Amino acid sequence: MSQKKITLKKGREKLAKNHNPWIFSGAIQDIGGNVNDGDLVLVESSDRDFLAWGHYNSKSGIALRLLEWNKNIIPDFNWVKEKIFYACDMRKHLKNKFNTIYRIIFSESDMLPGIICDVFENVGVLQISTPGFDKMKYEIASIIKEAANLESVYEKSDGDGRRIEGLTESTGVLVGNLNSTKFVAVENSIKYEINLLSQKTGFFTDQRNNRELFGRYAYGEMLDMCAFSGAFSINALKKGVKHSTLCDISKESKELIDKNMSLNEIDSEKYSFIQGDAFDLLRNMKNESIKYDSIVLDPPKLAPSSKYLEKGLKAYKDINFNALKLIKENGIMATFSCSGAVSMEKFREAVAFAAKDSEKELKIIHQLHQGEDHPIRVSAPETEYLKGLLIRA
Repeated sequence: MSQKKITLKKGREKLAKNHNPWIFSGAIQDIGGNVNDGDLVLVESSDRDFLAWGHYNSKSGIALRLLEWNKNIIPDFNWVKEKIFYACDMRKHLKNKFNTIYRIIFSESDMLPGIICDVFENVGVLQISTPGFDKMKYEIASIIKEAANLESVYEKSDGDGRRIEGLTESTGVLVGNLNSTKFVAVENSIKYEINLLSQKTGFFTDQRNNRELFGRYAYGEMLDMCAFSGAFSINALKKGVKHSTLCDISKESKELIDKNMSLNEIDSEKYSFIQGDAFDLLRNMKNESIKYDSIVLDPPKLAPSSKYLEKGLKAYKDINFNALKLIKENGIMATFSCSGAVSMEKFREAVAFAAKDSEKELKIIHQLHQGEDHPIRVSAPETEYLKGLLIRA
């Protein structure tokens, strides 16, 4: 058994004792033994009391990601296999003929920090962002394939998360057979083209419930800001919205939106696309006095960490202010933040300031969160990253 140990500074053990999985580099007092990045280490308090087992990474601000709090249970291959099978079993009810898109592993929430895996039809798309699990990714992929009964597991480990952890990008099939990186999957009976070479894992799985709910309330002329795949618009158009204007900064979104509209037999005159930055487009529309009955505002992460919280909250206030200037009397708006650093309370406050400055009276119909396949771990509040408001103006 590894005798590699890391000792925390005095008074820095509270979060670990509360089962929060993150320990930052500034909390470390001593490193005992020849500890390399990705190694499994025993974490102890300044009094030498056992706290947890965890993965170490010297290159990350989060130096330790804790895995197991029982000293007698070593987080080895069998431990990882048990956690993956449990995570898959908790989501097996989500897959049916109406839904073949869902997340089966959600990192810290499934006690597997650094592992994310989405399923599209019979393909698992795996993202690994920590060196501890990166060195056993082929074993992890094989376990996932077996546990979720998949045909293949494709790795899509890219983006800033890998860079921050000192890892290079890595993509490709890890296990099984995959004929194409483009194929069709279903969410709430709606068809989508999944492109494994596009953003994230190929589709944003966390908004499933919110898309369906918004579709029930939306009406008239719709604005879909940061549309990506067009999923919010398709849900709304299928339920009676007259026309949707979809906007996204990526020009590739136009091709994907056209494909998804076609898959769902939505005529081209029912929607239009504008490429551009959300902030610029909203300001221009405000100046042109364009108005909409229904608006979706789903921007990328505007506060990447607590360091950028104040700046991010100003951005959320600004983007919501400009959107509210475009909404008609009794209009419906779904507005979101995917920034883990922004709490629901702070997000509501930003929207309230936007309402005040835009001279709008708002009523919150629903508070929105990520779907049940993205569970929120109580001891890790950072896992509650997606929050939203369904509002009547």
